Amino acid sequence: MPTLGEYYINQFGPEGTYGLGSIFPAIIALIALVWMVSLSLLVWRAAPKEMDNRFIAILLIAEGLKAAYMIPSLLPADYFDWWWLSQYTIMFRGSIFQTAHIVSILMYLCFPIYFRINILRFLYRPALQKHAWYLPLILTMVYMVIQIVQNNPAHVTQNFAFVQCSAIGAAPTIDVVVGSQIGIMDDMLTSIGTCEGVYSFPVANGGEIGFLLVALSYLISIIALFVMRTSMKEYNNAENADSSKSLTSRSLYIGFLGKVIGTTLFFLMLFFISPMLNPIKDGSNLFVDSYTVQYMGATLQGKLFGYSMILNGYLLSIPIAFEAMMFVHAMMKDTVFGIDERLRKTFSTAMLTGMGAILFLVGSEAVEGLLPLPGVLGGVFLGGTILLVRKPVMQAADRFSGRILVSSYSETEVMYLESYAAAMEDNMVTQQERVMLNTLAKSLQISEEKVVDIERGYNEDSTSEPEVSEPEVSEPEASEPAMGDNQWTDEQGHTWLRRPDGSTYWWNGTDWQKV
Repeated sequence: MPTLGEYYINQFGPEGTYGLGSIFPAIIALIALVWMVSLSLLVWRAAPKEMDNRFIAILLIAEGLKAAYMIPSLLPADYFDWWWLSQYTIMFRGSIFQTAHIVSILMYLCFPIYFRINILRFLYRPALQKHAWYLPLILTMVYMVIQIVQNNPAHVTQNFAFVQCSAIGAAPTIDVVVGSQIGIMDDMLTSIGTCEGVYSFPVANGGEIGFLLVALSYLISIIALFVMRTSMKEYNNAENADSSKSLTSRSLYIGFLGKVIGTTLFFLMLFFISPMLNPIKDGSNLFVDSYTVQYMGATLQGKLFGYSMILNGYLLSIPIAFEAMMFVHAMMKDTVFGIDERLRKTFSTAMLTGMGAILFLVGSEAVEGLLPLPGVLGGVFLGGTILLVRKPVMQAADRFSGRILVSSYSETEVMYLESYAAAMEDNMVTQQERVMLNTLAKSLQISEEKVVDIERGYNEDSTSEPEVSEPEVSEPEASEPAMGDNQWTDEQGHTWLRRPDGSTYWWNGTDWQKV
């Protein structure tokens, strides 16, 4: 019996497509899950009392569990050291996947509660916002527990087995894990006939609603896409255009757009492109045929078919990770200083890594097909060239990410922010520096209120407690008073205002709330 170490050595060799077939999709799924959980905590902690932040934080957890579908591929589904763990992990992920999809579908339907749409403005109410962020999770958990206890075939796997090919030329066998050997398993053995190689794959029935949930989530994402586009246009076309809320809707719109494009490509690959590339015309199914093709004579069509099946594993995680990135940008662009820049760097690095992986594959196949050398040499050579042209590639990626992850400040406001940050290097702004900053703000045509907003955002994000000579501004207004003797920021970063009549207010990021 091969060991777990031998399994990974095989997976990172040519037969396992250098890990790109099973291992890397699982690693990406694991990274996506950890990343989305981290982003969820970041969104929650940024404004724990804001209902929309709580809403997005819970949604990110659900999306992360959906993106984690490929994690069981880290474990060998064969007669290796830990193959039993693979069996039950595959079964367990079905319930997790269904739960996450139901939660996300219900939360998609709640978007108009937190993001105003004129045609659905009756839903944009604080009373609904107070409860809509946790109700989908609770309702889904109760529903899924009932389905599992009742052993509902639509949600719970009824029969689960592994088809085993132990040797080339041998007859395939069935190893039943749950339930019993049923007709579809016998049909699978008949269709395989004689084993073309040594492999194992799962066969099961029950829990078919999972695929229907994927399709329903896709359809609702399309609806949400148009809803957020409508919201973005409404904010832009309003008499008093709100650029911040428009940018929030834009980021949510791009997030849904990326997910819809990725899911559309997944369905096209699964139902049209992969079957069209399949060299086995009357095979059992795509997944069985993908194993068989590995042991057939290498042809261009067979290799394209294999890579199309590999791509499907990545399309389960990457679109969801992109959506999560845009959701975080939407929620935190005004509360966490520099979040847009950090997300842009993450996105650009991911693009560079993806290009390197593609070049590695192309180089490997080219060397194997044209030269009597190991394909990995060509992969390393061609993939390594990305490092030689890293700078122009990163510049192009940065420009592209800059169009997607738009900064919450304009170019002139960024110039002022950079100057203010330079002046704050010693944690204080001198009178001379204040005069220069005021002159810069006037030359850039930045209003006094916006200057206060920019500096407040920088100060709240800073861990230090600077001594700042306040800019001279006009008399305070009801909506956003200017900085003065009656306004201060406490140690937690909260801004307070005391009116001449003795009343006290605090700034919630949008308007002043009376205490």
